[in-house]
Amino acid sequence: MPSSSKVIGDLMVYRARCCNPIRGEAITGYITRGKGVAVHATKCSNVTNLLYEPERRIEVAWASGSGEAPAAYPVRLSIACDDRFGMLKQITTVIGDARANIRNIQSRSADTQATVEVLLDIEDLAHLEQIIAGLRKIPGLHEVQRLQKV
Repeated sequence: MPSSSKVIGDLMVYRARCCNPIRGEAITGYITRGKGVAVHATKCSNVTNLLYEPERRIEVAWASGSGEAPAAYPVRLSIACDDRFGMLKQITTVIGDARANIRNIQSRSADTQATVEVLLDIEDLAHLEQIIAGLRKIPGLHEVQRLQKV
């Protein structure tokens, strides 16, 4: 399944914005009224809310690679860290070394702590996990969270 919506047969298929599933995550489909099939991460809280009409759930799977360039999935991370010289450089170096494109980055600081939000393009779940593992090795970095809404 591509990173944007796609028509398959007569159905529009798209990634749900509430959970922003990425290749490698377990997914499930939900037949919507008038919008086609919404693909959710199975861990999405909205998936449990959709159980009131279980007949509208549908099994879906990621499309196998077709030899094209890998799809880029937008992912937003929130990073809590010390506000110190060189921290932002270390964060962007880890992301750059993992060959991920940074679409947007914002930072805020208060006292000696900072929050950095970064929107980046990743290839799949393994790529994201590699980036998060690299970030967690940075001294003074306290927490990395994937935000579901991009």
